[in-house]
Amino acid sequence: MIKAIIWDYDGTLVDTHIKNLNVTRKIIEQITGNKHEKFFPLRNLNNYRIAARKAENWRTLYKNEFHLNENEIDKAGRLWSEFQLKDETEVPFYDGIINVIQTLNKYPHGIVSQNSRENIRQFLQKGKMLKYFKSILGYEEVETSKQKPAPDGLMQCISDLIPLKTGTVIYIGDHETDIRCVINANKVYKENGSNIKVISIGAFYDTDTNISSWKVQPDFVAEKVEDISKIIKRLE
Repeated sequence: MIKAIIWDYDGTLVDTHIKNLNVTRKIIEQITGNKHEKFFPLRNLNNYRIAARKAENWRTLYKNEFHLNENEIDKAGRLWSEFQLKDETEVPFYDGIINVIQTLNKYPHGIVSQNSRENIRQFLQKGKMLKYFKSILGYEEVETSKQKPAPDGLMQCISDLIPLKTGTVIYIGDHETDIRCVINANKVYKENGSNIKVISIGAFYDTDTNISSWKVQPDFVAEKVEDISKIIKRLE
């Protein structure tokens, strides 16, 4: 039986690409003292999206693309919430997402993201959607070494949502890291003899995504937002 539905945030629930680019530009300029144009991924939105999709997580992005050391990456993390909350770039839900959440409101919903929890909460509250989400974990709630694709954040969210440790959980994300996170969580549950199983849905309605090069594949693929409801009804 399906017990809960958990979402990634950026690129899955909400189109945050432009806002995240603007915030990243400001953070990198402050830390490095260089104009953002010096860094190829920050010159335009397309470059940023390609770099972000290639990176395993935000720390990898900052290390490989902006050549920050660990201390500088930690500083960037501390600045993220502040700069996100100050930035006034509007971000929309993907068309149809609100309807999907409301249609599936018999299930408790959660979010596991590498964005800021407070930023996510404020966005959901503004859109009058916060009431649907019983657990929200951002990067601050998960130790640096346990960020996705490690399963810790996802498993903590599952623990928040499911009092009885049994049943099926759906995790929806747009990145290979999300799929790896599901695989790693299932591995831990199996080793522990748990009766929880996590099923992954790849959210690919944001952009054309070729996942043939991914080393791991999602259990299901949603090419349109409406596909999410169809997949879950089929699983029911």
